[in-house]
Amino acid sequence: MMPVGLELSAQLLLTVGQDNVMVVAEEQYVLVNFQDHAALERVAESFSSPSSKPSSGGLSALFDKAREINQVILQLGLILDVRVNNKTYIEFGVGPTPRYAVGNALFGKLGSLFKGK
Repeated sequence: MMPVGLELSAQLLLTVGQDNVMVVAEEQYVLVNFQDHAALERVAESFSSPSSKPSSGGLSALFDKAREINQVILQLGLILDVRVNNKTYIEFGVGPTPRYAVGNALFGKLGSLFKGK
């Protein structure tokens, strides 16, 4: 399927629960920035229904879902850069699979474990 060829221009500050999420879009590039890893987790949880909680598939199921999301974003002709504390966490639409910033993701997750809620 050919890319749709969307062109965007936006700057949004979204409040989801107690968290602010910055969304900036220009042409085909969309940047979504979360304050910290705990905010990313809270926002993700708020959008998932009880039936969509991680199943027995574990980590493999999460990677499969990320690949599905990546394919949709590729078809739209967009690049989605999800950031935590202004550092890239995962990029969608830059190749056949999502690109993970493993160091940022790992250290962000570890840091959120030591922070109190």
